[in-house]
Amino acid sequence: MFKRIICLCLACAISFGLCALAEDAAAPAYVMAGLELNTSRDWSNNDFFKRMQEKTGISFTFQQYAENAKWQEAKQEMIGGGQLPDVLFKANLSQAETIEMMEKGLLVDLAPYLEDCCPNLWAKLQENPEYLEAITLPGGQIAALPQIQDYSVQNFMWINEKWLKNLGLSAPTNAQELVEVLEAFKTKDPNRNGKADEIPLGFIGPFDLKFLGHAFGLIANDYNVYEEDGKVHFMPLQPEYRTFVTWLKDLYEAGLIDKDGFTTVDTMRTVTDSKATAIYGIVLTNTISNIFQVDWSTDYNLLMPLTYEGKQEYRNLTGNLARGAFAVTTACDDPEALLRWVDYLYTEEGAILATVGQQNVDFVVDGDQSWRYLDHVQSNSYFTIYALIEGVPYYPGIQASDFQMRMSGLTDAQRSPLERQAQMQSSLVRPFPFYYLTNAQQAQVSSLQNAIGYEVDLQLAQWVLGEEEISDETFDAFEQKLNELGLQDFLAFWQDVLDHN
Repeated sequence: MFKRIICLCLACAISFGLCALAEDAAAPAYVMAGLELNTSRDWSNNDFFKRMQEKTGISFTFQQYAENAKWQEAKQEMIGGGQLPDVLFKANLSQAETIEMMEKGLLVDLAPYLEDCCPNLWAKLQENPEYLEAITLPGGQIAALPQIQDYSVQNFMWINEKWLKNLGLSAPTNAQELVEVLEAFKTKDPNRNGKADEIPLGFIGPFDLKFLGHAFGLIANDYNVYEEDGKVHFMPLQPEYRTFVTWLKDLYEAGLIDKDGFTTVDTMRTVTDSKATAIYGIVLTNTISNIFQVDWSTDYNLLMPLTYEGKQEYRNLTGNLARGAFAVTTACDDPEALLRWVDYLYTEEGAILATVGQQNVDFVVDGDQSWRYLDHVQSNSYFTIYALIEGVPYYPGIQASDFQMRMSGLTDAQRSPLERQAQMQSSLVRPFPFYYLTNAQQAQVSSLQNAIGYEVDLQLAQWVLGEEEISDETFDAFEQKLNELGLQDFLAFWQDVLDHN
């Protein structure tokens, strides 16, 4: 009888132990929260996370948000004292949110952990010290990790190379050559339809036009400021700006830039009719395929930056970092484990897993090092939803741009813009360093920018359209109006940001 009792107790103990182990194995260790704007994608059933678990042993339960407004509410609840997840993924943290969450003790300072726990990311930060500076808060903490981008979003000049070929022209390399090409586009019927319907250069408002300022050495950020030798400068008050504005007015009067450029929007110039005749010679936009259908867009390629005084520089619109993509909260009991997990995404292999899939399962690499998707992927229109994690907002990690370039079957029209983007990287410059603003700072500068930025854009349009004469008197009045609107406080604000970030 005693032996039976002992055996029964042992059996119960073993059974209880096995159940406990099974529960421990099945129970995800961490809670992940974040924003996924691909509303068909379900993180809990996504192969990316399953494959990451196989590689790292780390699993998650998910608090996934499909609307930015809902995610903003969730972050505000956390800031207000709500329950924290362990990690924020595709977090889309703003500058102010990052600062506030760190100041309230909601985020782990990752700076002490990166060298040991994120060797792949750390190596990239050491190779690019400006990246490390960009993700470091003014107090020295690192609250969130970025996506490091090979090719970030830019407002490119796209030129119709078919028109160049039709007219026997080379791509322009400076402002004067650009004028000559635009004149040819206007007068020599490059689209060969026998009509004078060509728009040599298409743009949308002052924002686009100011990108052409690089041909006169003018490169500023959205606030019209730039840094040089540790000092903040205001682009519209530089001597070259008047030369630039005069040049734009001449282009407008000659019909070389879109007469409706100050009143149109992208939806008005979007072309969906495949039988329509191309009418644009150069277009300022981030992606040509967003506004033109395939039959048009394949004729366009990136125009390399124009040269000014021996330099070929163009504004880097967003920089090569998408900050605020990943953060560990103070609810997490093992930040090191999550940092080791995310560090895999800062390798090419990890980036491929996030954006292309798994080798020999989803795609294969051929002997010439090109790669191609397997048949079951090519026939699956839902593959990117169920197997990948790329998309907006940005995931933490790097891009697999070099690998993407080796995709089998890319046409010259598809490959060439990617190659041009690679060539342009050395010409892209940030006019102002990365910075962090608190909510209070953002409110302060927004108030000034609303008035000053509007005045700059309004005056530019009036000069280009000929509504006001370009003269010493109008430029003096322009500067006086800017000062009345608080320009000196505006510049002092940015100088303080520059000095303390």
